[in-house]
Amino acid sequence: MHLAKKMFLIIVVFLSLFLDFHLVYAKKISYPDNLYKGILGEAVSEEYKGMYAVACVYRNRLKNSLPLGCIALKRRDLDKFVKKQGKKYEEMAKEIIWEVFEKNGPDITNGATHYENVEKFGLPSWAKEMRTTVKIGNHTFFVKK
Repeated sequence: MHLAKKMFLIIVVFLSLFLDFHLVYAKKISYPDNLYKGILGEAVSEEYKGMYAVACVYRNRLKNSLPLGCIALKRRDLDKFVKKQGKKYEEMAKEIIWEVFEKNGPDITNGATHYENVEKFGLPSWAKEMRTTVKIGNHTFFVKK
């Protein structure tokens, strides 16, 4: 019995060290330096939770070797738009990027790789082949069936 307890403790310590090592040295996902601007362009009206959810989608897309797909990064007036939002939102978006990508924060979209403001723009044709994972603010989040 005494030996079994020692073996159990050794296994627990080993697993704990392995998990700590894995979390510290897990491969980071590469993302564009200006992704915070894309988050603002896509979801600033959704405040923190909505911007966080959009960042989760981008992380999921990159993890699944999909293109980033952040249309806002292609806006000609993106820098002007970001400046207009103010420092508060710029800092918020940078914090979200740090939380999602650097700290590997929780995925509140349940694995979504796509999103759309369905109420404003309608259900896109690509969404018909997907499953809805969650609705956060004005965005509906999707993943392949």
